[in-house]
Amino acid sequence: MNNRFFVRRLVSTLFAFLFVFVHTCHAELDWHPERTSLFAVGVLQWQDPAVWRGMANAQKQRRDVELVQHFRTAGVPEDRIVYLQDQHATRQRIQRDLQTQLARTQPGELLIIYFTGHGFRDRKSHEVHFANYDAVDGASAWPVRAIFDTVEASFRGSHVMLMADCCYSGGLVDEAKLRKSRLGYACLCSSHSHNSSTGRWTFTESLLTGLRGSPTVDLNGDGEIDVSELGQFSELEMAFAEKQKAVYDANRAFPARWRIAQPVKQRTPRQGERIEVEWKGKWYRSHVLESMGNQCKIHYLGFDDSWDEWVGPDRVRPYHPKSFAEGESVEVHWAKDNKWYPAKIIRNWYGLAFVHYDGFTSEWDDWVSNDAIRLPTSAKGK
Repeated sequence: MNNRFFVRRLVSTLFAFLFVFVHTCHAELDWHPERTSLFAVGVLQWQDPAVWRGMANAQKQRRDVELVQHFRTAGVPEDRIVYLQDQHATRQRIQRDLQTQLARTQPGELLIIYFTGHGFRDRKSHEVHFANYDAVDGASAWPVRAIFDTVEASFRGSHVMLMADCCYSGGLVDEAKLRKSRLGYACLCSSHSHNSSTGRWTFTESLLTGLRGSPTVDLNGDGEIDVSELGQFSELEMAFAEKQKAVYDANRAFPARWRIAQPVKQRTPRQGERIEVEWKGKWYRSHVLESMGNQCKIHYLGFDDSWDEWVGPDRVRPYHPKSFAEGESVEVHWAKDNKWYPAKIIRNWYGLAFVHYDGFTSEWDDWVSNDAIRLPTSAKGK
């Protein structure tokens, strides 16, 4: 058995070496760090905490810092990186520094804009804003519309990647669809434009997973990670881990197969698979780290690495979230007031449902976890 195990490991290592060698010689990526500008804003505490509650837990391991460092290490020139954190991210400075950076860009370049913090939607104007450090309302915040206006007026390059990890960040997608632009836009957002977002770093971690070349993000197994795969992977991770609908979209001028990374190694069987694992009579969502025969090493979602373990098939089952039929009448629970509201299912996706609330305009349509949906009380009694 030991000899067989050694041979198996040797063959696996040789294949991994061959994979890395072949893909090192691959055609170059569509992304060129030396022709990239990064503008990042991370706000986790605000000038007026009575208006915007600070995110103390998120400050412990700031993934926005890691994201900026990734691009720096990847080769984006230091003079093309602007990162405004907390008290430095005032509305005036954001606007000034963005315009200054865009004035230095050249034709054919890529612009990456990233924001994390609080986002909000004005119910009267229907506009989405990102909350800069000194924001108190929509008039003093950073409107999504203004981001596009500034880019359209001053960016001399050709492609723009917009990434946001905050509530209502899908407003970037909505605004991009309104623009008839020469620029190619790709938007990766942690939530739909009508939805709030969690205060954890799951979305930004998903972006980093792909940008760093994890083979689990190479969804079609072609040895390349393109922007659409990064978007799809982030959507799946957010639905699985947070039961939240992330959003990815790109216009026609931004190719879906735009290659942004290469896997750093070959994907092993079942690596990255989303499953449920039984532990003491309960089932927990988990990721497969690696497998050997019918055994797999798993990581429990929301637990630290000390809980990772090898499990057999008797403790594993596929992740199949429940769903409701499209067009079905249901009731949806609102945590804010702890009430149930009649609604109708518009569409389903991976344990989530896009719903329309009876008696409300489409402005209130949103994605909710199927865990927050039930059949009407009257239907249950039949």
